[in-house]
Amino acid sequence: MRILLKNIKQLITSQPEESGFVSLDRIKSPVSNFNSILIEEGKIKKVGYNLNLPAEKIIDCSCFIVTPGFVESHTHLVYSGSRADEFLLRAQGVSYKDIAKSGGGIKKSVKSTRSVNYEDLLNESKERLKIFLRKGITSIEIKSGYGLDMETEIKQLKVIRELKKIFKMEIKSTYLGAHEIPEEFKNRRNEYIEFIKNKMIPYIAENELADFIDVFCENGVYTEIESYDILSKGIEYGLKVRLHADEMEYSGGSSVAKRLKAKSVDHFNFPNPDDLVDLKNNGTIITLLPLTNMFLKIKEKPPVELMRSVGNAISISTDFNPGSSPSYSLLLAGTIGMVNYGLTYDELIYAITVNPAYSLDLDYKGSIVEGKDADILLFRKNDYKELFYYSGDDQPEIVILKGEIVNFEKL
Repeated sequence: MRILLKNIKQLITSQPEESGFVSLDRIKSPVSNFNSILIEEGKIKKVGYNLNLPAEKIIDCSCFIVTPGFVESHTHLVYSGSRADEFLLRAQGVSYKDIAKSGGGIKKSVKSTRSVNYEDLLNESKERLKIFLRKGITSIEIKSGYGLDMETEIKQLKVIRELKKIFKMEIKSTYLGAHEIPEEFKNRRNEYIEFIKNKMIPYIAENELADFIDVFCENGVYTEIESYDILSKGIEYGLKVRLHADEMEYSGGSSVAKRLKAKSVDHFNFPNPDDLVDLKNNGTIITLLPLTNMFLKIKEKPPVELMRSVGNAISISTDFNPGSSPSYSLLLAGTIGMVNYGLTYDELIYAITVNPAYSLDLDYKGSIVEGKDADILLFRKNDYKELFYYSGDDQPEIVILKGEIVNFEKL
């Protein structure tokens, strides 16, 4: 089907540099002078000015700004159970670590996710994914990590595989068995690590259940040496590296990401500043999670000014999960990134489109460029800055996914 978008009020292309992303030292205006897009066979066929070409459907966009579909590169969407009680405790000042010590946190979600059957877990996850799509997320990464045993981790990864079949969205799967040390291995951590390396990773690779591997590299969770060891085994089996790093304090995560040339290093509140240049040279995207910092009341912020001077590339994610960031809104994450980190409108646009797409090996997503997938959003706004200015107003009027207008009533 050919669709023509014409008279676009403002067109945001998020066009990448030759590297495939846009670093903080090369930020430019994402606004194009063109006002028309021709979509054909799921692709962006032509971008131009006042295009007058035949099409089965013509949309007058004089009331709309048009952006690329948003790319969400860090979520924990497949889980069961609620941790709403913990949300209140954190608001009242109880720390994340104290909640975890009392049996809450990741351990609580593990217990709930282990107990739910596959069909119920799939149905819960489908409903969450529909919400993300309605908010303009057309590509998404989803992690396991609420199983921490073979049966449940595989159950989570199979749910993600089924979601890939059900939805036209681009979905990337990440194995995060090293999210925590499970309770039954608390005095046998080395045994659990060997289980991940010698049983889980080979099985997942053989059955093509994940695209990436991730580890929670944090003091009290997985050490720098353990993280390097686990991720190296994943690389050996063809998995690419993402990494939870240095969220609560420096734990060696940025150095692991540097040494293994990770595709993405996430959280990143307390990295080793000396690693930033190597991360830039490696093309590692630094994924910032402003909502998590806000919900956990982490006062320190990532070294954004230093990243600017070095020229690192950043993305923004919700870190959607049942505990530390139960929010579906990528635009709200951007707004909090502006308020708390001092990020600019232009930096935020690239951080939710082309940069996270690059980190997920989705070079055909994240920008409005001829030849790429036609993942396009229409917002009834006057200017792209209003995406982050009017917090709470975060749903596009129209979502086009691979060249088709999404009918949400039929989802």
